[in-house]
Amino acid sequence: MRRRIAPLLALVVGASLLAGPMPAGAVSAGAVDFRADAWIKLCGLSTGCTIDPLPHPWKGRDVINTTGARQTIAVRMEDGEGVRFWITVENDGDQPDTLTVDGCRGTRRFVVNAVLMGKHKRPDWRARNVTERFRDGTLAFDFPPSSEGKKKVFTLNIIAPTHAEGVSYHCEITLRSAGRWAARDTVVATMTTY
Repeated sequence: MRRRIAPLLALVVGASLLAGPMPAGAVSAGAVDFRADAWIKLCGLSTGCTIDPLPHPWKGRDVINTTGARQTIAVRMEDGEGVRFWITVENDGDQPDTLTVDGCRGTRRFVVNAVLMGKHKRPDWRARNVTERFRDGTLAFDFPPSSEGKKKVFTLNIIAPTHAEGVSYHCEITLRSAGRWAARDTVVATMTTY
């Protein structure tokens, strides 16, 4: 029996060495105990989300990386205008987990003026406001294992109170697992004024 295991082990180790290191930001497919997953959708510009649903699909579902690749939404907006994004977070791991959202802070030209729990097409004063926790990286959610199928959705509203055209801002939103530090996922909202 040992003679059969040794060649198989050598084959697995050899294949791992030939494959080389994982790309930066990638997560091993075998790491399923703790897996944070976030995805993003453009809701719309100004007051209301007139472009929902398609042609603006969700981006990033089951795409796990910390670079924002294939989970970035880019939008051009008039200076002085506002834009809304919907972000969904989910525990895709096999273990219960606490997932923390590390949101962007904004700038003087792109202000994170509201982060509300739920999907909101218009301002809603009754919604739970989590803006400060989003900005300071303390917005956290407890999740059961992935078999439970629970998810959380929140609305990110950013305004551009500027008169500068051609200015861009990249709002990176990283979801971190408490169970395994490396289990992170990043979605990106990119805005450019015109």
